[in-house]
Amino acid sequence: MLSRPADRALAGSGRARRWIDHQWPVIVLLISFTAFLLAALAIVALRPLTGPAFTWFALHILEIVFIFGVTADQIFHLLADCWRGLRALVRGRPHAGRIAAETLPFEEWTLRLCHHDEVRGSAALLASVDERLAVLSGPDTALACPRDGITTERMRIQVADWANGLRIDDDQEVNVRVPRRLPVLRNRITETGSFFFLWLAALAAFLLSTASYVADWERAACRDSCADRPATYASALEWVAYRLLWQEPPGLAAGTFFARSTGLMIGLLLLVTAMIAAAATIRYAGYRNQLRQEHRQRMHEIYHRNRILLVVATPVEREAVLRQARQHGVAESVCESAGVHPVHRLGVIGGTEVLLAQVGQGATGPVSTAYSLPGILDEWRPDFVIMLGVCFGLDEGRQRLGDVIVAEQLQVIRLRVGATASRDRGDKTTAGHRLVEVFRVMAPPSGFGVWTGLLLSWDVLVDSARLLAELKDRYPDALGGEMEGSGVYASSARAGAEWIVVKGICDWGRDKDSDAQELAAGNAAKVVLDLIAAGALMARPDRNRRGWPGNGLGVR
Repeated sequence: MLSRPADRALAGSGRARRWIDHQWPVIVLLISFTAFLLAALAIVALRPLTGPAFTWFALHILEIVFIFGVTADQIFHLLADCWRGLRALVRGRPHAGRIAAETLPFEEWTLRLCHHDEVRGSAALLASVDERLAVLSGPDTALACPRDGITTERMRIQVADWANGLRIDDDQEVNVRVPRRLPVLRNRITETGSFFFLWLAALAAFLLSTASYVADWERAACRDSCADRPATYASALEWVAYRLLWQEPPGLAAGTFFARSTGLMIGLLLLVTAMIAAAATIRYAGYRNQLRQEHRQRMHEIYHRNRILLVVATPVEREAVLRQARQHGVAESVCESAGVHPVHRLGVIGGTEVLLAQVGQGATGPVSTAYSLPGILDEWRPDFVIMLGVCFGLDEGRQRLGDVIVAEQLQVIRLRVGATASRDRGDKTTAGHRLVEVFRVMAPPSGFGVWTGLLLSWDVLVDSARLLAELKDRYPDALGGEMEGSGVYASSARAGAEWIVVKGICDWGRDKDSDAQELAAGNAAKVVLDLIAAGALMARPDRNRRGWPGNGLGVR
């Protein structure tokens, strides 16, 4: 059973009833004011029958009754709010889960009742809930799922997992199924405390108009001897200002009953104003605390945002990455060269911060991956390291130039050559599990193929048909080969970062030329950056498990 939020204007049947129910105090005030106006008009209409004196007396009595009634109602509500605030201070901080269970059904769509006693059909039931909610309110609607509305413990666990895991606390009093696009939250005037300024404006308007009434009453009573009476508008305004502070202005006193009773009522307005100011201050303090919490949450997300380091070895590969990054909204990269190695900051793509570093070719040169990458990793501490660029293919019959190889496994070639035979002593390792998972399930691109499997890494430029045949014979499962992956693997494994090698096929390991390098590098960059832009790497690995040291910001 789904219920609509009571705190939101909704189209369709029942909208007027819901609005009346939510705005009932305002409606009562409007009805009272309307009744006051109608009664005043009726008294004025009967003036020929009742006479001027009775008409003035009845109007003033009606005004005093209305103002006192409204003031008493406001004082009652303000006292109730203050009492709740004091009681909350005495009882301590309320339980977060209980507050969520009480407020979320008022603000969001709510799963009021959910019953299912079998595991097999529960997924279908929750899927139908999704479909029904989309029909009723659209696909971008959050759904609150209070624990009390779920009838079985098994279904409570199922709903908690289905509701995207937003658990308020350990008791799981309420879970929330968050939509794909988060709604824009707005604060009402009652939540920010700014209603106090509306009260001040209304109070000023009331006092200015009351001064005019007081001047008329006093002028009609004193006639010619009005030196010590608030008979002019200026003197009446001065008298009203003093009465607001429970004082009498020197040499000025009201003589009529209506003016004195109005002065008493004006004195009460100071108490009401103080109470409204206290309530507004409490609301504003809560609003400011909410803003601080939202700011801290945003900063927490920024500090804990995944950082991806893209590593290339040639200018062609670097330009391919920059060109592809511009297609994902990166207007211009910022190159920071003050550290241990120049690094391009490409900005935030797909919810992750993307860096680009160009190192030398091979794994053992003075600026190669094995020598340059450890310093970069120590300085920037990325979560993921992706080596991309070009490689040679080993299956010319099935592969094509421009196809991309994703190295789920990397075979580091380190041969021991004897008098009669040679054998490999290099590592055969698997790339980071998270990277392997996301590349394995990514949508296939159009125009070229993507191969996942074993890639050879050897710090030797292979340009020999004989050597190529030996590699195929020794490593029959290999898809291709390149020169920098071993350095990426060694450096990343030591630093605790996940790594993978993604390279496009530009030749077949013989008769090399540079014609297909731009195509191969561009396709590899497209595969990687499209995956990043899709948000596949937004989930953050556990840095404590990886052993990163603290950075002074409370982030490990």
